[in-house]
Amino acid sequence: MKYLGVDGCKGGWISACYGSGEILIFRNIEELVSHYQDEFLMFVDIPIGLASAKNKKRNCEKEARKLLSAKRKSSIFPVPCWESLEGQNYEDAKGINRKVLGCGISKQTWFIMPKIKEVNSLLIDNRSLQSVIKESHPEISFKYLNLGIPLGHSKKTEKGIIERLEILTKYKQSSPAIFHKALQTYRKKEVAKDDILDALCLSVTAELSEKYGRSVPLRPMTDEFGIEMAINYATGL
Repeated sequence: MKYLGVDGCKGGWISACYGSGEILIFRNIEELVSHYQDEFLMFVDIPIGLASAKNKKRNCEKEARKLLSAKRKSSIFPVPCWESLEGQNYEDAKGINRKVLGCGISKQTWFIMPKIKEVNSLLIDNRSLQSVIKESHPEISFKYLNLGIPLGHSKKTEKGIIERLEILTKYKQSSPAIFHKALQTYRKKEVAKDDILDALCLSVTAELSEKYGRSVPLRPMTDEFGIEMAINYATGL
């Protein structure tokens, strides 16, 4: 079994796999899935399972924010509805979302909507993948890898990078070597330092989830296509 941590990045998608010791970048999610042809479990930092006019409830974000400190709550932002993914521009998508769900969308949400559509469309077209591609969130995952203790620094700072790398090293001693190799392999315009750390975090979390898995909400709902709506994480050792 390969335990994959996946995050969006400027170059497309970054995938971390401790089993192979690899950090790889793929242009699209289909290319990533095709590369890992063998059995795998993937935790990805992207909303999976969306509200829509037919099914307006998605409560993952509301529940997940309760798990984070006041400083970190903003890392979990509102998720767009299915219909808004067809918006031709930001204002169009925001208007559609407001009509369907009664609220707009942020620019941050708009920028990742192509990736949201990419992953969710893949799961609709390939239903067998729904059991092995799961939504997760690095801020929640890092907190629980840190035994439930909130992290002290932003992942965008040098102290935050050191803090997160130290947490990962407690679980996987190869973490510093894999991290620094990725920095030497890929350019800044392809992937940021925190993207690498987030992917590594989700790889560890995916593996731990086999025994210590949790989700918010505890009893997930499904969207109109039957896709589970839950943010998955794992308690630390």
